[in-house]
Amino acid sequence: MGTDVGAACSCAEARAHLEAFLDHECDGDLSSRLARHVADCEHCSRLADAENHLREILRSCCAEQAPPELRERVIGRLSVLRARTATSSTTVVTDSTTVLSNGTTVRSRTVRVARSQL
Repeated sequence: MGTDVGAACSCAEARAHLEAFLDHECDGDLSSRLARHVADCEHCSRLADAENHLREILRSCCAEQAPPELRERVIGRLSVLRARTATSSTTVVTDSTTVLSNGTTVRSRTVRVARSQL
């Protein structure tokens, strides 16, 4: 049960695809139908405008940067924490071969990993 190419778009369909439409993620036919609907429907036009306005506010809020001093303090603190939790590991691999009385050769490998905090 698909949508006819060029068919009118409902308000429900416009609401369902509004974010994808505003992000330019809809295929050509759906995008065209949504654009026509949003242009013709006052309610959906207001929803699209409100969503765009919200996105602008979020972008402007996220554009602020922390002062350089804060960045330096955070990086310094992370370095201290990393140094405290640094670990060393030693890996020991032992290969052995055993020949059984019936002539069967059995090979085995043992791997031990030892970790210690520095």
